[in-house]
This record gives sequence, C-alpha cells and structure tokens, in this order.
Amino acid sequence: MPEKACLAALAVLLSALLAGCALYPAVQVAGGAMTGYDAVVMADDYLPRDNVEGGALGIVHDTQLERRLRERLELNDLHLSAHVIDSRAYLIGQVRSRTQADYAIRTAATVQGIRTITCKFYPAPPARAAARDAARDELLTRELAERFGETKRLQGTDLRVEVVRSHAILIGRTRDYSQKTAALAIAAEINGLTEIIDYITVEGEVAKS
Repeated sequence: MPEKACLAALAVLLSALLAGCALYPAVQVAGGAMTGYDAVVMADDYLPRDNVEGGALGIVHDTQLERRLRERLELNDLHLSAHVIDSRAYLIGQVRSRTQADYAIRTAATVQGIRTITCKFYPAPPARAAARDAARDELLTRELAERFGETKRLQGTDLRVEVVRSHAILIGRTRDYSQKTAALAIAAEINGLTEIIDYITVEGEVAKS
C-alpha cells in the first residue's frame, strides 16, 4: 500500500479511537421498502467491565444505564423503547425514516458504558392506523407477559416483551437453554403475532462474551 494511503488510514483509525467509540455501519430499518437491521456494535474502552458484570452490582449498573438511555432518547424526541441488560442496549420501535433511525443510534452511543446497541425498527404507519395498531399491540404484549408470569418454568429469568405492529420482540436473559426454548414456545402459541424476534441470551453465553 502506498505510504500516503497508509497515513490516511492511520489518521481515520486514530480519529475513531479518540472519539471514544467504534465506527458503525449505516442503519437499515426493518419492514416496508426498508431492509432488516440486526445490530450496531460499539466498543467502549472506558467501561470497567470486571467491576460491573454479574450479580447485584451489574443489575444496578444496567438500571442506571437504562435510565440514562431513556432520558436521552426522550430529550431528543425519540419515542422508542429502550432496555439495557449486561451493558447491552436494545432499541425497539417505529421510526419515520432511516435518518431518524440513524439519529437514535447516535444518541444511544453517547451513553458511556453501553457496550453494544441492538435495534429492531419498523416504519411508522399512517396516523389513522397508528391508534388501532397500538391498541392491538398492547393487548398482545399484555397476553404474552401474563403467560410468561404464569409459568413456573421461567422463574428466575429477566425477560422483557415488546410488540410492534404484531411483531413480538423478546429481550432478556435466562438461566439455561430450556428456559429460552420455553419462552419462545409460549410466544409461538399467541394468536395474532406475525413474527417472533429472539434477543434472549443465556447466562453462560453472557459470561463467555
């Protein structure tokens, strides 16, 4: 590689490192004419990982990050659901455009301590359909959450439920794979859901990552 090209690449890399977070790809939005979006990964080198992962201290840290993330989204007029588990942020909801989706990612990336950002965005429906969709999604969310709470198989788990335009997004952590399988099976039994998105991690997986 020519010397000038090497210097230019080095300058870009140093700029990213000095900014405190990794570069991330362009955001894509799920649904309609827009394509699916899986995850944005950002490395926060300033996060004291050994001091916050696992146990009560980890839960407190996640709670603090989640509160900061939700406050920052609200301040920027971004009406999205936000969850933080094991320093990993999850953004769920509807956006008007890819530009707004990208803005949500950049906003979440300003919360120091978040290790990764995973998003599931859907295009916002026309205003006349929004209220109808919201009412249906609320009923589906309540039914799914109640079924999770009723089964003893999911005791000791940290599971959150989001339903957007009949798409169920399951977020959280289970103690083992049998609990994760049970949660997915329960969701599959709910009439009216068109898709189930699995963002459930197992405790052993979290420890390895």
